[in-house]
Parts: sequence; structure tokens; C-alpha cells
Amino acid sequence: MPNTDSLKKNADGLEYVSLRHPSGSLAEVYCFGGVPTRFQDAGGTEWLTIRKDSKLDGSKPISGGMAHCFPQFGPGVLQQHGFARNVDWEVAKLGESSVTLKLKPSAYSKGMWDKPFAATFTVALTDYDLETKLVVDNTGDVPFDFQAALHR
Repeated sequence: MPNTDSLKKNADGLEYVSLRHPSGSLAEVYCFGGVPTRFQDAGGTEWLTIRKDSKLDGSKPISGGMAHCFPQFGPGVLQQHGFARNVDWEVAKLGESSVTLKLKPSAYSKGMWDKPFAATFTVALTDYDLETKLVVDNTGDVPFDFQAALHR
């Protein structure tokens, strides 16, 4: 079970993680969509924000920040940019200045894309950087193709 001291809820009830580095840099990462929505470096410069009209209630993907496009980018057989930005990611590991989120198939995702997968997304702060890493594992026996991107 991850440390949940930095796990919070916004006014609309969406969970997010508030990260702080000893240098003073900070970030916010929403579980809905696995979206980093804020990054301020140790010098106080804001590098990442969301649109002013962005919905933060789970009714639609968060506009702005660094939204996931998975398992496709752009229009195609799935909904625009896939489903990863429309679902809750699970907090797998949480520290003061980093968080690891996981996404696994759900009834919702299987209705669009029936591939067995596990996606792990890590966000870590340093003094002046927001480091991200996405790993997608095929948990089945049959190879599959996918696309992934962080959309700003």
C-alpha cells in the first residue's frame, strides 16, 4: 500500500497527488487520466498548467497538462487519443517527490481494445525537471501494436 499523505481530492472529488521536492519544486498529478497538471521549478517558474476551461470533475479528459494518448494517438478505430486519459489510474507507489501510477484493462477499456496490458507511469521531481517514464507491458501471449504519447 503506497503512502497516501500526498494523495488529495479537488473540489469535485477527483484524486490527485501533490509532489514536492526538497529544493522547492512542486507538481500535481491527477489519477483521472494519469495527468501531470502542474509543474513549478525550484526557481518558481510554472512550466505546466491546464486550460482555464478544463473540467476537473471526471466528465471529460483534463485539457492541458500532459495527457496520455494510449493505445492510439489521433483519430482511428478507438476514440480520439485512446482511453488512458478517460480512466482512473491506480497509485502504485508514492513518495514525497515521485509517484508511480498503474493502468490495467477494465471492462471499459476491454470494450474498445481487448489486449492484455499493464501500463506504468512514473513522475519524479528534481530541482528544475519533471521526469516522466511510461512503460507498457504485454501481459498476454500474443503480440500487439500500440501508440503512446503525452499530449499537451
